[in-house]
Amino acid sequence: MSDQETTQLTYVSMAYAVMFYAAAAILVVGLALRIGRFLRRPAPLRGIGGTSSARTVQAATDMVLFRGTFFSDRLQWIFSACFHFGLVVVLLRHMRYALDPDWVGPLVWKVVVLAQPFGLYGGLALMAGVAGFWARRLLVKEVREASSLGDHALLALLLAIPAVGYLNNWVHTDVVQVKEFFVGLATLKWQPLPTDALLLTHLWLVALLMVLLPFSRVLHLAGVFEKRDDTPLGFSLGRNKRRLAIAGVVAVVLLAPAAIGAAAVAEEGWTVPQPDFSKLARVHKNLDATVMIRNHPNFLMGSRSIVVYQGVRTEINRIEQCVTCHVVKGADKQPVAYDDPKHFCRECHNKAAVSIDCFECHNSKPLPPASKADLETATRFAALMSRFNERSAVR
Repeated sequence: MSDQETTQLTYVSMAYAVMFYAAAAILVVGLALRIGRFLRRPAPLRGIGGTSSARTVQAATDMVLFRGTFFSDRLQWIFSACFHFGLVVVLLRHMRYALDPDWVGPLVWKVVVLAQPFGLYGGLALMAGVAGFWARRLLVKEVREASSLGDHALLALLLAIPAVGYLNNWVHTDVVQVKEFFVGLATLKWQPLPTDALLLTHLWLVALLMVLLPFSRVLHLAGVFEKRDDTPLGFSLGRNKRRLAIAGVVAVVLLAPAAIGAAAVAEEGWTVPQPDFSKLARVHKNLDATVMIRNHPNFLMGSRSIVVYQGVRTEINRIEQCVTCHVVKGADKQPVAYDDPKHFCRECHNKAAVSIDCFECHNSKPLPPASKADLETATRFAALMSRFNERSAVR
C-alpha cells in the first residue's frame, strides 16, 4: 500500500480488514481440518445399494434436496429448504461486493446482476427457515430438552445477520465504497470502509459467524465425508489449554474491531444526517462525493414526486440536467448513451450490480440545444394524441 492509500484509512477500516483476514483464515483452516478428520474415517455411501453411479446420484440427491429429511420430517424439510436455498441466493447477491466485473466476465456478472432482486426475497426465506428451526427447538419437548444455550445463541446469530442487513438498506450505505473495501482485501490494496453503525454491526456479526462455523454442526457440508457428526448444533471449544488459547485469540480479533467501531460510531453519531434535498442539486459539487452517492436515490425519487404529483417542472427537478452536467464523451467526441460502459451512471451502477430503469423513458445523453424544445413539444403532442385516440376508441 502506498502512503497516500494508508493516510486515507481509518482505524475502523484497518481493524475490520484484519478481522476479516483472521475470520477467513479460521473458517478455511477449520473446515480443512474437519474434512481431513472425516476423510480418515469415511462412510459417505454406507447402507446404499446399487451401482456406484446410483449410489453417487442418491447421495447427491440427499445432499441437495434433503431427501432423507423429506421422508422423515416434512416440516423440518420445509425449514431446511427455506434456509439453504435462501442462503444460496443471498450469497449470490452478495458476490457483487467480492467480485469485479473485469475478473469474471460479462456472462457471470449478468448472473450476479439478475440475482440482486431475488436476493432480497432469499433473505426473507432464510429468516423464515431459521425462525422455524428455533420454534421447533422451543416447542418440541424432545428437541428442547436436547438443546443447549449455544444452540439458541447460534440461531439468534443466524437470524440477526439478515435482520440487520435489511435495516442497513434504509441508511443507503455507499455500496461502491463497501465493494472497494472487500475488493481491496482480495487484492491487498486496502480501501476505507464506511462507518455506518448498522453496516459495522452487520459485518461484525458475519465475521463472528465465520469464526464459529468450524466449531459447530451448522457447517455440516464437511459431514458428507462422515456417517454421523456428534458435534452439537452450537459451538464447542473444548476444555484443553490449546483450544482456550485459540478462543482467546479469536476473542481479541473480534472484540478489538467491535470496540474501535463502537468508538467511531459514538464520535460520528448513529445516523448519517440527511442533506437538504432542495439545495442538494446546487451545492453537491462542493460536498464530498459520498453525499450524493448515498442520497441520490432519495433525491431523484423526491424530484419525481415534485414533477409528477405537484406538477412543478424546473431545471433542478429534471434528470436531463444531471445527464447534461455529467456528460461523458466517447472516441468520436460525442456524448455516450447508457448502453455504453463509459456512461457516468452506468460505470458505478454496473460495478455495484445495480439495475436502473431511469433511461427507459428519459434520455441518457444531452440533446442538441436546437432540437430540445422541438422534441419536448413533439413528445407532449404525441402523448395528447395517444390519449385522444384511446378515448375515441372507448366511445
